[in-house]
Amino acid sequence: MGVRLLLDKMLAPALAAAGIASAPVILRLGGNPEASSSVAVVDVPVDGTTGRFHVKRYRYASWAEAKGLLGRGTLWGTAPEVKEFKNLAFLREKGIPAVRPVAAASITKSGRLVEHALATEHVDGAIDLEKRLSTPGDPVREDPAVRRRALVILGRHVHRMHLEGFVHRDLFARNVLVTLDESEPAIWLCDCRRGGNSSMRSKPIDDLATIDSDLHGKVPARDRVAALRAYAGSTGSLGSLGREIEKKRDAFERRQGRRDRA
Repeated sequence: MGVRLLLDKMLAPALAAAGIASAPVILRLGGNPEASSSVAVVDVPVDGTTGRFHVKRYRYASWAEAKGLLGRGTLWGTAPEVKEFKNLAFLREKGIPAVRPVAAASITKSGRLVEHALATEHVDGAIDLEKRLSTPGDPVREDPAVRRRALVILGRHVHRMHLEGFVHRDLFARNVLVTLDESEPAIWLCDCRRGGNSSMRSKPIDDLATIDSDLHGKVPARDRVAALRAYAGSTGSLGSLGREIEKKRDAFERRQGRRDRA
């Protein structure tokens, strides 16, 4: 049996003092430990944190259930939640705002991924962009200045992420958290278990097309252009980049439509 444990280095002593610094404990945090999947918010007093954590846990009872994980923890590769810990830590090290990974653990047996889990620190006041844009009365939806500022900040952070050679691969509005401090927005990226280096299959343009698909029809075109301008900077060709994003976005939406009809 192989056990893997990752802890935030700065928080490791506090996690140990709180009794949540081992793989077995992390793999039992929140919800039914026998459930095949669990997403929960857990309150644990840990010095140096908000004391609230989001925990994602997954359990596979057989090879049949784990077969879709080939190369991602089963037989070879890294368990998804362990990889996400590393991805979030990488983004934060590069100055790109992402939720703080606190702990991750995985267990493999005879080459099969049995369990894996990730705990991230709760961001006070954070609501995902998808929810904000669909909630009447939310400032990001209703206030043009706040909405545009949030999207401009997002464009800048995504540009910085791509400069570091990192592609999110799940850059949906639901995976972008937005906080407001006296109407000043801040952005936090999350849920990037599939993230990594740019490749032939996943390039920066795919991230841009994914988020644009979520924004298309929900925010004014001028705000999407402002976000794109923030991404491209003074040296980028906005016209050609916009056309490339539109082409990718349309192809992405067609694929999604085929899956929805299947």
